[in-house]
Amino acid sequence: MRQNKVIIQPYTQWETGIRSPASACGPAAIAGLIRFWESRLPAGGAAIRRLPADPAEAVNAMYAACFGTPLGMGASVLALGLRRQLNARLRESGRPGRAVTRRLSGFAAYRAEIDAGRPVAVKFDKWFALRWRDRPLFDYHWTVGCGYRIEDDGTEHLLVHDAGTRYSNGTHAASRERQVPYAAHRKVLTMVALAIEGGDEAQR
Repeated sequence: MRQNKVIIQPYTQWETGIRSPASACGPAAIAGLIRFWESRLPAGGAAIRRLPADPAEAVNAMYAACFGTPLGMGASVLALGLRRQLNARLRESGRPGRAVTRRLSGFAAYRAEIDAGRPVAVKFDKWFALRWRDRPLFDYHWTVGCGYRIEDDGTEHLLVHDAGTRYSNGTHAASRERQVPYAAHRKVLTMVALAIEGGDEAQR
């Protein structure tokens, strides 16, 4: 078996205080990725913006700043939000480079991002993929890809933080790591990578 993971701070979309929790999976994914990158930016002698320490405030901030809607968040909108948030932090830190996003195609491309130490936004969406009869782990949901596992027989899995679970009694569970068989899900997945181009990524 081969496995690799990136350590991130996951966010839960159902935290008490989140204003639109049912549609906050995209903002929660953005918060997790931005927290990962801002922790790697040098202060450079100047104060740079940081996500609020309170998780609900952090998700609310990303919801407002990154065009969250009650109907969810498309991949292009999420990618734009990621670039804007990270570029603002790069400017304030004085660090060279710019934030870039790209869609990933295939498990090998996803694995390369994880091996490079970069988490990935991973969207499950059977509706717009016209896979209505499929039964994926999530019908429509953003998660953060934090790793992968390849079994001895070659079976490939994504490892994702799921943004939490809400129960019918009103309680919720915090975001947890889930293992997702890639082959069974590949037709409903959209994967968005975030990186810094033209800068020094050695500070990981």
